[in-house]
Amino acid sequence: MELFYEDHKPSGMLWAACVCCLVAVLMASAVSLWAADGVGEIPSDAGQVWKTYDISPFVQQAGAGSQKHVVDWVLQETGYASWHGDTVTALSATQSVLRCFHTPAMQARVEEIVARFVEDADLPHRFSVRVFGVGSPSWRSDAHAILQPIPAATPGVQAWMMSREEAVILVATLVRRSDCQQLPTGPVQAANGLPAMLAGGRKKSYVQDVGLRPEMGPGWQMLGGSCDEGIALDVHPLMLRDEAGVEAVVRLRIDQVERMVPVVVGGPIQKNSRLQIEVPQMSAVRIGERFRWPATKALVIGMGLVPWPMPGQNAAAATLPSTPQRTDLVVVVEPRLRSAQ
Repeated sequence: MELFYEDHKPSGMLWAACVCCLVAVLMASAVSLWAADGVGEIPSDAGQVWKTYDISPFVQQAGAGSQKHVVDWVLQETGYASWHGDTVTALSATQSVLRCFHTPAMQARVEEIVARFVEDADLPHRFSVRVFGVGSPSWRSDAHAILQPIPAATPGVQAWMMSREEAVILVATLVRRSDCQQLPTGPVQAANGLPAMLAGGRKKSYVQDVGLRPEMGPGWQMLGGSCDEGIALDVHPLMLRDEAGVEAVVRLRIDQVERMVPVVVGGPIQKNSRLQIEVPQMSAVRIGERFRWPATKALVIGMGLVPWPMPGQNAAAATLPSTPQRTDLVVVVEPRLRSAQ
């Protein structure tokens, strides 16, 4: 190495060469660091393997975007924690292929789930879903002899199975009741692996606050707000691979305004004035369940006495009732197998 002092300065060309060398060294170091972070082998210390599965038969029948249902079912069946732990894993899907990086044991489970979606996808099994709101739970007493209980995890929720003939009798009995409503009127059909979504509701307006109107000069105005209340039910059925049974994930969401609580506030201009605003008192129900039952039977779910905030109830009333009505919400899921259609 040559050292330069004030009395021995390098030429301009030598300085330029030194600068170029320094830049080259820095660039090489940056590339090396990038290569260490961005290029390398994916860890497979748990024996993970990479596999792809053809899901195009199901997606072509069910429609664009339906690959999401395959991914959702894999995550539900195998548990979300098994994809987000210490083991490096991957799961993604396009409209034609499901990609999976996991252990051989997990790959076997994924293969089984995919087969339930794609086998005979061109002529899928179908399921009839009906939703009833019954004013009194007394229907359970009338139908008790034909109700065969099956387990339910959510407190207050009960589930039963019965033959298709018995389900027809039960539905006819419910429809004849004067305190029974349907959501919507008649059954909704779901194909194997596709969810049936039933929903209804309304928007409730109220006085949320009082504010000034600077754009219109002195004065104030009542500021309105609104709450969405209604029912949303999602039933996602999937046949077992041997077609002897059905699994279904059922999710229920209900939001209802029980009443509007009045609050007196001072006016924004005249402090001695008294104006009334409202604060909504809400009730909410969230239920998520998973059921398995024989494919030759119908499934009946009693959600318990829950709100029924559907259009038409109390439509003539100017205000909400002081005691909101509760309804026994009943769901009937009936498999319509290819062999029985």
